[in-house]
Amino acid sequence: MKLISSFLSLTLLAGVAQAADLKGAKAPARVAPEAAGEVPGGDIFGFTSATDVGNVGDKGLALENDGSYGRRDMRSRVLTQKLELSRTFAPNWSYAASLFGAWTSFKDNADSRTVYNFDGMSMEVRHRFIERSATNPFAFTFAIEPRWGRVDTVSGMNATNYGAEFKLQADRALSDKLFWAVNANFGTSRGRDAIDGTWSNSSESVVSSALTYAVVDDKLFMGGEARWNQAWNTGFFGKLDGQALFVGPTIAYKASESVMLNAVFLPQIAGKARSVAGPLDIDNFERANFRLKLAVGF
Repeated sequence: MKLISSFLSLTLLAGVAQAADLKGAKAPARVAPEAAGEVPGGDIFGFTSATDVGNVGDKGLALENDGSYGRRDMRSRVLTQKLELSRTFAPNWSYAASLFGAWTSFKDNADSRTVYNFDGMSMEVRHRFIERSATNPFAFTFAIEPRWGRVDTVSGMNATNYGAEFKLQADRALSDKLFWAVNANFGTSRGRDAIDGTWSNSSESVVSSALTYAVVDDKLFMGGEARWNQAWNTGFFGKLDGQALFVGPTIAYKASESVMLNAVFLPQIAGKARSVAGPLDIDNFERANFRLKLAVGF
């Protein structure tokens, strides 16, 4: 009897202990979703900008060479240089101060000139207002860049211009090697005509999208870009003077953690100027645009 009693006691104690364990056990923890993939920093796309603003304290120096050629009834070749110094001064906030130079080679039936001039300055402020997270793969950045210019880049003549560009940028990683970005920019300006001295307002809107693929880890990126440009006859839209679609290849090479080279070539493939016949708009825009940019962080 003692043996049976001892066995029953041990069984009861084991059952009580098991019930206590089950009562105190927690439900299995939910597995957190994987964090969204990051888009590498730097200019990995082309004219289209990524949302990266850097880490607090980051500084950078960039030399940007933007070129274009081809206008109706004239020979026009333009190279605009932008020397930019940037700094990330707070989480998700950065600014950049820039100086501009413009080289213009112009020739039509009445005049011709080749000249290089100092072309003013700008100040840009960028704010990444939505960050990527485990549940949101997109990031969004807003930027504003007021600018003073002093050259008509088509003719190369002195022509004062005041304006500002507003930029909305978004990007995401489609995989660990494929990245996408889209920009929507609006620029408004007031300028004085280089010939008769009259002042007028104009504006331009640009929607662009780019895909790039990391061919070699995070060092070599190759892709394509499309830009839809629209020219308006007042400072805030108004009548549409013309529009053009540019499509072409991009390439970016990250030589080191602090040095990146970016190049893009975008020919105009379709367009229409107001009251002008033809498959392209080479009255308000050029036949092709290109960029070569060297950026150094420190």
